[in-house]
Amino acid sequence: MLALLSNLPLIALQSSGAEPRRISRADTASDADPMPRLFAEFQTLLERHAAVIVTRDGIEAALVDRIGWPRVALPGGSDSEPRYAAELAEIAQAVPPGRRRQRLVQRLRRCQRRWDEAAAAMGLAEADVQEATLDGAVLAAAQALLATPAWTCHAVMLKLLVLLSVHAPGPASDETSPWRELRLILSDLDRLTAEGLDR
Repeated sequence: MLALLSNLPLIALQSSGAEPRRISRADTASDADPMPRLFAEFQTLLERHAAVIVTRDGIEAALVDRIGWPRVALPGGSDSEPRYAAELAEIAQAVPPGRRRQRLVQRLRRCQRRWDEAAAAMGLAEADVQEATLDGAVLAAAQALLATPAWTCHAVMLKLLVLLSVHAPGPASDETSPWRELRLILSDLDRLTAEGLDR
C-alpha cells in the first residue's frame, strides 16, 4: 500500500508541475474540505501499520533463528525431498496410524509449546495484536474517507488512491479490470487537476 502511495503524484494535492509534499494537519486547518485531513490521518495510520509489520516480522525472524519453525520432518516421499508438518492434520494425512504417528504428534506438540513459550517471551503475540489493531484502524480510516462526499477533483483523486491502496489485490492486478480502469481514471483526474480544471 505504501508503495502505491509513494509512486503516484497526487499525494501532495498539487499540480504535477509542483514539487510533491506530504499533506500536514496545518495544510487543512483553514480548509473547509475534510478530505485532506482524512487522507493525512489515513497516511499516518498506514505508515504506523507498516512499521509494526516490520517489528513483528523481525521478532518472528529472531524466533526462527533461535529455535526454528514449530514443525517436524515427515517420512520421505518417493522423490526423497524432505517434507515437514506444522499441523497435526498434516501428520495424520502423511503417516498411517501407529507408533510412528504418535511419536511425530508428540514431537510436534513439544515444538509448538516451545515456540509458544519463546514467542510469548519475545513479544510476538503483542506484536500480532498491535498489527491487527492498526490494520483495522487503516480500514476504518479508509472507509471514513471513502464515505465522505468529494467536493473537488483532488478529493476524488484521494478517494480513488485510498480505494486502490486498500482494496486492489496487488501488482498482479494492475492490468486487470476494474483496477486498470480505476488507475486510468486517476491519471485523467491528475491531468485535469494539473490543467487547472479541478472544480
